[in-house]
Amino acid sequence: MDNIRDIINGAQLSRFTGKKVSILGHVTESAPNGMSFQLRAVDNVVVKINLKTPLDAPLEGYVEVIGKSEGKSVMADDFIIFNNEKMDVKAHNTLCTLLYSVPNIWNTA
Repeated sequence: MDNIRDIINGAQLSRFTGKKVSILGHVTESAPNGMSFQLRAVDNVVVKINLKTPLDAPLEGYVEVIGKSEGKSVMADDFIIFNNEKMDVKAHNTLCTLLYSVPNIWNTA
């Protein structure tokens, strides 16, 4: 079950410290050494993304980062680059909010 992760927005990041998360946002800047970048999450919170290996090309647009929450940043295991600029960030932010506002949302008993 290596692919299980919590889907979160920027404001929820600190609640999941030490856990595997998925966060979606728009890249705002990359570090010159390629070892980190910042993204504006779907709730407009800026989050630092740390990488294990440097980027080999400029990163831009919407990116989903999968990694471990470090409180105010994420240590990325992987990321997915989206090739469109028409991401429905409002709907994704609503999803993040709803997932953690309904107790036992996945309980089918």
